[in-house]
Amino acid sequence: MVCCRLLKVEDRRIRKPYLGGWRHKLTKIEYLNAESQTGPLRMPAKETCSKKVQYISWTDVFTQTPCHHPTQMWRPDCFISSEKDKLITSQPYETYEEMMARLDYDGKARIIQRNYRIYKLLKHIREFARQYRELVANCVQYEAEKILMYRKRHQQEILRRIDPKTRLDFDMLYDLVEKWRQDRLKCAEQRFFRPGRCSENYAILDKTVEMFRVIDQKRQTVQKHYRNRKRVKFITLNCKPVTWNGYKNILLNMDTMRNQKARELKMIYDCLTKYKISRGERMEILTMLKKSLETHNCVAAFDLIRLLDQELTYLAREMKGMSLDYFRQRIVLQYLNFLRSSHSCCCVNNDVDFCKNVDDEKLREPIEPMTKMCRSCKKLLPNHRFTIHGRMRNLSICIGCTWLSERNIAHINYDPYIFLLNYVRTEERARESPSAIAFSMQKHDMYHLVNNIWHGHSIVSGNRDLFLLRIVRYDMNKEWSPWNCILLTDEEAEVHRRIKDLPLVYSKPLIERILLSHQLAKNQFKRLRQFEKEFREEFHKIEDKAVYKPAIKVNDYLF
Repeated sequence: MVCCRLLKVEDRRIRKPYLGGWRHKLTKIEYLNAESQTGPLRMPAKETCSKKVQYISWTDVFTQTPCHHPTQMWRPDCFISSEKDKLITSQPYETYEEMMARLDYDGKARIIQRNYRIYKLLKHIREFARQYRELVANCVQYEAEKILMYRKRHQQEILRRIDPKTRLDFDMLYDLVEKWRQDRLKCAEQRFFRPGRCSENYAILDKTVEMFRVIDQKRQTVQKHYRNRKRVKFITLNCKPVTWNGYKNILLNMDTMRNQKARELKMIYDCLTKYKISRGERMEILTMLKKSLETHNCVAAFDLIRLLDQELTYLAREMKGMSLDYFRQRIVLQYLNFLRSSHSCCCVNNDVDFCKNVDDEKLREPIEPMTKMCRSCKKLLPNHRFTIHGRMRNLSICIGCTWLSERNIAHINYDPYIFLLNYVRTEERARESPSAIAFSMQKHDMYHLVNNIWHGHSIVSGNRDLFLLRIVRYDMNKEWSPWNCILLTDEEAEVHRRIKDLPLVYSKPLIERILLSHQLAKNQFKRLRQFEKEFREEFHKIEDKAVYKPAIKVNDYLF
């Protein structure tokens, strides 16, 4: 046992007096006689010190443990045992094989393995059942989303038929009228004899002409709205601030004096085009515009002031039953003419510095740098106004002339083919394909590919519903092209993407038909192959971001 106590050690060293001695002659060591009969001297208390000392304490202890034993009796045949004693008797001899058979370790191990396998099987069953339920729920959700997507697409087509705005919308209406006419003619041919068919054909023709007349009215309304928007395009472009990408690709906007002035002029134009306002509000707008024109002495300003005075006179006299719509349109056109030429006029203050910096005052639409003359309408138009497709040699006919020439024949609804083309482009962009073929093809190319090469139906099931068809890669490891594609339905395309070895799934005659279509596409789109070699990976370098453009000069404007 180790103990730790605080001990005080007393320094009992003493100084013995010198009682004599002797010295060695050779070593010079002195030997002194010590004091033997005197005791230690008393030391002062201040020289004592104390510190902790560990020491071992020994203790001798004797003990005796209890011992249970039977009681000894004086008789040898009397023995009273303890309750904790065990009675051991001799058993027959047991071999090792008999002992292992009695313990049955193998049987117990088989029971454990069987129960563990049952537990593991039940665990896998529960896991697979959970995955199955999730898969069923995902399938139900996928089908619901697909139905919702189809329904939304149908609703959009219905809205486009009700309110057409683009050439594709009007092509859809003309195609719908043509289908209705063909169905009525076929029905009349099956139901009536010759006199009845003639009468029914006259009714069909009358109804077709009426529908064409309504469609043309809507088209003229859209054209009028487009012309009005095109007239104000030069103001709208100048209303937008100058935008470019700055440090760390941060989008920067700079609002110049030209932009602020253009927004003010655009606000005045919007007020002039509001015809459904009260007479007092109209007179207030015209008066404000007239006061702002007093500082100008150009011909355009004088003509506009004269028209404003006339309308103010009509409004002041409250002439009833007189329509001023045509007169107000003249004011709007004259106001736009004034805005086109107001940058070069000098005010009556004879400001010498006014005409020096014309760039700060001009409001013009920049011209297109790449233009070409249409051989049909003889107009000089930008390149994006021409019809392009993958089998053309040069730009020759503009979009307007092409659309007018197609009116003499049956109209083609390109909307489903544009959807197929956008689907292919989206898939190729997601796969990060460097090919430019999918982005170079146009709606005419997709129409030719679907109808003339793949015959307008699925190569597997023969489904002709363009709403359900998809054109995907044939070999998923190669880039999409007209000679590496296959026309299938949406569900068949999903299965086709997961096929690893095509000859194991598709039959040999089917593969031969597919390869024949691919060879035909190579011959039909050989110019597209040459174009793709020149512009490969160029479409992926185009970024959808604002690019800084320098200030527009006077020579850049289309006068």
